[in-house]
Amino acid sequence: MSKKAPTKAELAYMGRIKKMACICCTLLDRRQESATDAHHIRTGQGGAQRAGNHLVIPLCHLDCHQGKNGVHGDKTYLRILKMTELDLLDATLAQLNGG
Repeated sequence: MSKKAPTKAELAYMGRIKKMACICCTLLDRRQESATDAHHIRTGQGGAQRAGNHLVIPLCHLDCHQGKNGVHGDKTYLRILKMTELDLLDATLAQLNGG
């Protein structure tokens, strides 16, 4: 079964996320070194599944997203922050809503 293509609204939302600074770099008070990806959270999803297109967080591609310490690596940054992907989603939503 193929995945459904994102709607216009989902694409627009993910575009807003990609324009944000990396949420991990921001919380760690670090300088972001690469472009921002819209990472679909995996918390609460089965096996190789990912969350819907509104459950995304901004992560810098080369470090916090795909890097060895990032969410697809050993998750060192999440341990340092004492946060989960859901906590990062909450911080992302707070930033989007001016909080």
